Amino acid sequence: MSKPLTLLALALLLAACGGPATVVRYYVIDPVDTEVVGDLKNRSIQILDIKLPQYLERFQIARRQDSNQLTFTSNHQWGENLRKNLYRTMTRNLSSALTTADVGSAISRTLSAPDYLIRISIEAFEQDSNGYAVIAARYQVSNASGKVLATEVFEATAERASRDSYDDMIRDLQQLFGQLCLDASRVVSELDEQHAG
Repeated sequence: MSKPLTLLALALLLAACGGPATVVRYYVIDPVDTEVVGDLKNRSIQILDIKLPQYLERFQIARRQDSNQLTFTSNHQWGENLRKNLYRTMTRNLSSALTTADVGSAISRTLSAPDYLIRISIEAFEQDSNGYAVIAARYQVSNASGKVLATEVFEATAERASRDSYDDMIRDLQQLFGQLCLDASRVVSELDEQHAG
């Protein structure tokens, strides 16, 4: 290669390296303000498991391109392991909705023997191909001995299409997850009322 071409290639390489840096934005799902649906201050609740599809077990945030194609971007990522984030957030959401401080999970165990056990399997937690944030989940509530008291299906879609706004998408996912927590709280509260009655 001639000297001028070598210098030109080196200049192009240096220009490419000196371009604008890619900014990575990090997101978490925070607890939401929720209504109180029960007074379980003398009860202990343990979130035994939150299962996620394998494609959500990564830091890049999933979005659907079409019904069976996912896209990920390295510019928008979860700020921590999503499962751990959801455990912590659900603990606080349930605590607020059921007015009990005694809610534990796999990452923050309670010292009390649990009165109710909750297992959750999240099947979808992303933006769909139309730009709407969606959540689909199944959950079970059991008593202290492990007897299943209720099995529920929960599905919800955000009211707005966030399209290319990751900020809106995460806010919508946070609200949808809050709705799932509220739904589970109502079921636990109703079961507790039946048990008390």
